[in-house]
Amino acid sequence: MVMVPVAATAAGPDLPPATNCTVRLFPALGGRGSNAIASSSNGLVVGIADTAAGDAAPVLWRGGQPTQLAIPLQAVAPASVNAAGVVVGTGYDATNEVLVGWWWQDGQYHPLPVKPGDVAIPSAVSDSGIVAGALVADEEHSDGPGADEDERAAVWPSVTTAPRELTLPSGARGAHAFAVGADGTAGGVALGDDATPVLWAPDGTPKALPTLSGKGGVVLGIDSAGQALGQSSVADGTHAVAWAATGAVTDVGTAAAGPTSNATSGIAGVTVGAGSSPSFRGSRPQAVMWIGKSARILPPGSDAQFTGVSGSASSVSRQGANTVVIGFSAADNGLRRATEWSCK
Repeated sequence: MVMVPVAATAAGPDLPPATNCTVRLFPALGGRGSNAIASSSNGLVVGIADTAAGDAAPVLWRGGQPTQLAIPLQAVAPASVNAAGVVVGTGYDATNEVLVGWWWQDGQYHPLPVKPGDVAIPSAVSDSGIVAGALVADEEHSDGPGADEDERAAVWPSVTTAPRELTLPSGARGAHAFAVGADGTAGGVALGDDATPVLWAPDGTPKALPTLSGKGGVVLGIDSAGQALGQSSVADGTHAVAWAATGAVTDVGTAAAGPTSNATSGIAGVTVGAGSSPSFRGSRPQAVMWIGKSARILPPGSDAQFTGVSGSASSVSRQGANTVVIGFSAADNGLRRATEWSCK
């Protein structure tokens, strides 16, 4: 089942709900649970869904209708999809006991190219086909993916091209790129004595970014205007932040009024992610949409068999006259359902 622990704490009225938004729960693959992980600029959605047999399988939703991805690996985890329907992710090759980074398009599975001895961990794919992620030595990660100092941030100029490692900022021992912009700029984190948010120029040159407290942070997305988004450590948790082209950091999460928040995706004037509030707390996050710096909760979805109490937003795009947000709703027992919020 697609599950996540969610504490059953009481929720109260702290942040106003988003208005003029229609909530839709996406169907699974015959089972109960699902989780929308990412969406493309033209509305394709990728994630995980339960089958009738109770297994979790990778899925691509088009117009809200699911198609199971045929990936010949175990523990398959899609990470991103672009407007051309290219999906990237990871999975475990049990025969060779190694993690595999892959791409999929039009029903066809392919491994991402790497040199012998390396494992690909893709995290994002742009509409132009650039993939951002990391490389690790296969002997270090035969048991699955993980963010640690052994990772080397990398980009693939295309899904059929060998990766190019990105330069580490001074003092870093490893790095991972989690986002890629339209121009090939990559964003992520460098790991040394602390976690440092980083932008890499298209030529691979790194730029360490400031944080709100001078401590850890990470770039999780790059919006349609090229602005980096993510989270920064603060005294009592983490706050969603945005970095201007100059590198200046802005606290977006202040408006969420709680100790934890993060920003994962954005379009002009709109940022989405997850946030807590004094009564929701970090144990029951809510999907949040910031219009400018004004936070609004995206209410979790419900139907006859499912009642959402919490959630998170991972992607946002403009579809015609609507702002469409993708993420998940979660019930008291932790069951997730892939969710779309379509806002006027």
